[in-house]
Amino acid sequence: MIRTRRFRLIGALSVLAQSMLLISCNPQTENSAVLWTNQDSFASYVELFNTSQNKHTIILEYKANPAEAILTSKEQPDIVIGPWLKGEKTRTKLVSVDYLFDELKISGKLFYKPLLDLGHINGRQYLLPVSFNLPAVIFSPEHRELIPGDFSLSIEQIREIGKTWNQKNDKTYTRMGFSPRWNPDFLYLTAKLFDARFEESNTLFTYNAQALETGLNWIRSWSTEVNESIQAEDDFAFKYLYDPPYKLVTGSRNLFSYMSSEDLLAMPQDKLQNIDFRWITKNNMTPINDEIMYAAICRKAQNTEAAEAFLTWFFTERTQKELLERSRNLGEMERSFGISGGFSALRSVNEKVFPLFYPSILGHLPPAESLAVPRILPNNWIMLKEKIVMPWLVDAAGTPAQHSNTVKSMEARLVDWQKTR
Repeated sequence: MIRTRRFRLIGALSVLAQSMLLISCNPQTENSAVLWTNQDSFASYVELFNTSQNKHTIILEYKANPAEAILTSKEQPDIVIGPWLKGEKTRTKLVSVDYLFDELKISGKLFYKPLLDLGHINGRQYLLPVSFNLPAVIFSPEHRELIPGDFSLSIEQIREIGKTWNQKNDKTYTRMGFSPRWNPDFLYLTAKLFDARFEESNTLFTYNAQALETGLNWIRSWSTEVNESIQAEDDFAFKYLYDPPYKLVTGSRNLFSYMSSEDLLAMPQDKLQNIDFRWITKNNMTPINDEIMYAAICRKAQNTEAAEAFLTWFFTERTQKELLERSRNLGEMERSFGISGGFSALRSVNEKVFPLFYPSILGHLPPAESLAVPRILPNNWIMLKEKIVMPWLVDAAGTPAQHSNTVKSMEARLVDWQKTR
């Protein structure tokens, strides 16, 4: 079920308090535009826009899945912001925003090119990237001498360095560098790094089966060649891996833990200062997490002028600096990282502004040319990944290669899932 909330925002109350106390159903006027999003941070952004000028008003409505909402609802917003907007069906509800570049209202040069290109479909720009996140490994600064480079670590380096960390007491591991099997998200990340190519299709999604099997065999070899066996990894995890990731590395039980940037950089400063981190790469490329936030103007928008005004205002370095200052003043940085829960899609904001608010990223920003975007995914990808992809990866990675035929194939699971829908 799609949930809807309409916000009328005032004063300097927290975003959470605003959403709880000030829900209303104010009618849209000729000077207002409706924005649908699943990003709570936009409650604060909209309020700042509304109070910064007196010509236009943005009315915010919360949708748990904006991409699904514009496909299933009779009413349509003026602006939609959220993930999964790139799908074939969703795009039919949007209009090209090339004219915003042509009229110099927004500069395409501000954006990370791979992110902007992902929203450029059939020769037209439908989507403007808002924010994104990256996969990282964290470790204790006490062991920095083991870690090469300043920006990133390849999965091959994580494997080899982790191997040197392993330590046994008799036949039992008391330290283990890392295992991909400790975190299903890392298993999925590895599949992406090996070019599994998950992508929207008429059969829900497709993937590169051969690349997926290559990545899976590499994970299995990690278990057997680095950590001795799948059972040894499971025994170590059962005995020790019950603390949060940062505690595991600061306690030197394992060398690395996996975290995504939105969780890592939203941690309190007193915890961040006790860890270091690197972005995860393969072949010098860091895959951007799937859930990229995009903004678009809807085909049935009632007030495109107000929609354009908001997007033109939002996509500037000056505005996003103000938004970060506002988030800090309202205490929102304690709960959410950056712009709309991630790095800004505007390169200059990350390079010039973010270090003022997030000192830990100084010397840690990944090179822009190293960022790799996912393929176009269906708007229910979170559910498909949770119900089909991740369970299959966990089962397959936990089964020795010689018994892999005992694991039901992902294709069979996909067929089974379709039968229940």
